[in-house]
Amino acid sequence: MDRSYQVSPDVHVLPTHLPIPGVGVILVNSFVLLAREPVLIDTGLAIDRADFMAALEAVVDPADLRWVWITHDDSDHTGNLEAVMSAAPRAKLLTHALGALRLSTSWPLPLERVHAITSGDRIDVGDRSLVVSRPPLFDNPTSLAAHDTKSGTYFSVDAFGAILPSAVEDLADLALPDLVGGMITWATFDSPWTHLTDRSRFAKVLDDVRALAPSQVCSSHLPARNARLDRLIEVVGSVPDADPFSPPNGAAFAAIVAQMRAG
Repeated sequence: MDRSYQVSPDVHVLPTHLPIPGVGVILVNSFVLLAREPVLIDTGLAIDRADFMAALEAVVDPADLRWVWITHDDSDHTGNLEAVMSAAPRAKLLTHALGALRLSTSWPLPLERVHAITSGDRIDVGDRSLVVSRPPLFDNPTSLAAHDTKSGTYFSVDAFGAILPSAVEDLADLALPDLVGGMITWATFDSPWTHLTDRSRFAKVLDDVRALAPSQVCSSHLPARNARLDRLIEVVGSVPDADPFSPPNGAAFAAIVAQMRAG
């Protein structure tokens, strides 16, 4: 786990990162929204369990959580879900219905605690609503983003992520070429279907996000400080015309593993 930080009085980031030797790092963020009914958004990596739970407890008593939002059922977002649900007995699980069913194949998820959501829903968390939508880029069909109507924060799931030279918490600490190149690499890897999209329809999706006019963007895989939408939209809008991602072949993967072991 990396050091937790705040991006607004009511939004805390619980970050970690995964190094990719010879390539860079992938940030993995969870978030705590200190609404009147506190919300945890995603549950980090299982390999960080003790540190993740300690970071969570430093922000909010898990017993006070009322909602746990799983943006989608990939393992980097659900790693500590069982531990969190055990520590937060009054919390409901917000997630896609089919994602909940898939999660229940890994551990005995108490389905009576699931509040299934879909795009267009508004979730009342006491002093604000969370407006549910599909993010503009995604790698999992159960992905659901949220716009906080009080703080203005847009929780964009995997959209606007990047592969970066190092783990940072502020976009201002990144050179523009590193940000743009990292975002395009991430998007072409994470959402390869963008190369098949109708450009005008994709532009309309991005316009819908722009119309939210969020005060800040909290992506699961991007530094959350100074993450403003205009620059991010501009980069993502270019992804359908970028070169497709080329994954490592067997020899390249072996070299990556060797570097990881050496490190």
